[in-house]
Amino acid sequence: MKKLSLLLLLSVFVFCGCSDDDDTKTYVLSLPNYETHTLDMGDQENPDDSWSVSSDWGTTNYKYNLLTDASGIFEFDCVSSTYGFYSDSFAFTNCTEKDCPDFATYDYRAITKKGVINNTYVIVGAAGYKIGKNSDKEAAIRFRDHDNSNKLESYRVKGLYLTNCVYAYNSMKEGSSIFEGKDKFGNTDSFKIIIYNMDKTQSVECTLGEGTQFVTTWKWVDLTSLGETEGLKFNIKTTKEDQWGAMTPTYFCLDGITIED
Repeated sequence: MKKLSLLLLLSVFVFCGCSDDDDTKTYVLSLPNYETHTLDMGDQENPDDSWSVSSDWGTTNYKYNLLTDASGIFEFDCVSSTYGFYSDSFAFTNCTEKDCPDFATYDYRAITKKGVINNTYVIVGAAGYKIGKNSDKEAAIRFRDHDNSNKLESYRVKGLYLTNCVYAYNSMKEGSSIFEGKDKFGNTDSFKIIIYNMDKTQSVECTLGEGTQFVTTWKWVDLTSLGETEGLKFNIKTTKEDQWGAMTPTYFCLDGITIED
């Protein structure tokens, strides 16, 4: 009789566990499929916002656009300047050709030359500078309520995929002329991406370069330890620095963000 009661209790527990799992909804980043090679930084003719900054070197014009995926749940801060893609920003691209004109100067393309699901993926700049007219905002990915896009929603983040961009990969592997090869990695060097929850109380690190080993495929990063959050923020950490900061290009690529509620 005791054995029967124990079995009944166990069966109820298993049933309840399955029921909770069945209620879980999963959302995966769904990026556009572009017909031609594209660097999507939003509407450059009519941006959501714009501002200018003057210095001894002249005036730099900035444009801000809010990019969203097909689901409308994932939104990205995208900033471009007079010189192109900004140092702290997100943009969508499917560029896989070496002569893609948008990458003639700085090659932000994924080393994989394609995304996880299709050819489109996200390029990320994470130098650590603030954005906006007052330079008071951190570039972020935010999560919108799937039933009401007018408000943010907290989700459990399962994870995402990261990989190197060609620009950073070449710097680590071969060094660059701008630093006279001093940015080339030695056996003790490393390049890491730091992923934060929205209020930056939790973080996860992902290594994209260590010694002479560099990530050349899409690498899954488990983010369940971040807990529930309304979005993600990023930064980089490299051992290759000089008196002005990082010598390793502060760019990488991501795809396949997966969240649950």
